[in-house]
Amino acid sequence: DWWRAFGDTQLDALVRGATAANPTLAAASARVREAASIAGAAEAAEGPQVAGSLDLTRKHWPENLYYGPGPLAGRTTWNNTAALRLSYHLDLWGRDKNETERALDAAHARAADARAAQLEIEANVVRAYIDFAQHYALLDIATDMLARQRQLADLARQRLAGGIGTQLELSQAEAPLPEYERTIEARREAIELDRNQLAALLGKGPGAGAALLRPALALSARAELPTQLPAELIGHRPDVVAARWAVAGEARGIDVAHAAFYPNVDLVATLGGYAAAGPLFRFLRAANGGWTGGPALSLPIFDG
Repeated sequence: DWWRAFGDTQLDALVRGATAANPTLAAASARVREAASIAGAAEAAEGPQVAGSLDLTRKHWPENLYYGPGPLAGRTTWNNTAALRLSYHLDLWGRDKNETERALDAAHARAADARAAQLEIEANVVRAYIDFAQHYALLDIATDMLARQRQLADLARQRLAGGIGTQLELSQAEAPLPEYERTIEARREAIELDRNQLAALLGKGPGAGAALLRPALALSARAELPTQLPAELIGHRPDVVAARWAVAGEARGIDVAHAAFYPNVDLVATLGGYAAAGPLFRFLRAANGGWTGGPALSLPIFDG
């Protein structure tokens, strides 16, 4: 809330409104949630995986074509299978871990990007509001100069009427008046443009800025800055932080690529039931069950 140093409640409301209903920030927030979900999915790959399958099929067996004479030839039976599969990847080379860390780095980078977008919007609103106040001050100056010049013209007119002045003095006093009037119109136009700009930053139509009052900035407050600013502060800028997380994520990607050259080792186990004939639920009987278990290893040998 650094802009509160200006002491203007209207500015506070504008900044809150711009950050609360801004579509850019909404999109940035959505990207942060998306990256966090991707990181969660990557982390889930590090744990054991359980999958189940069930296949209930009514099958008519050919007669003497492929199987020859037998108990299934020409019959229509249930051909059912059910299996439960458990697998766990032994992350010996850190591939899954680095994949998770890379997804987390991407989520951190998205969060920093969202913060940078918020700061950009806040700074733009404050900058436009200060321009708004500046144009009001310039309008005051132009109005005061026009009033003074009109006084000089009136004085020259009175001097001419009294016989102690000349027409040249009156002409010289009246000559700047049109330019001062044009300056005032230009300042008023700039104020209206500032109103429209602030309305646009709030995501509203041009007419929304008509209700804005003249800024009341407290410019007498001293800027409380330390006498020394370490260069480390640059590293805390959201855009710099986002770039650092992006570099960290790419470095994790290199580790993931390196791990692909090493063998994959998985522990696999299955438990299932099978039945090619008989009643519908015959495959659930213990006599029709089977199981497997053991390590599974795959090793890349050649990849052009």
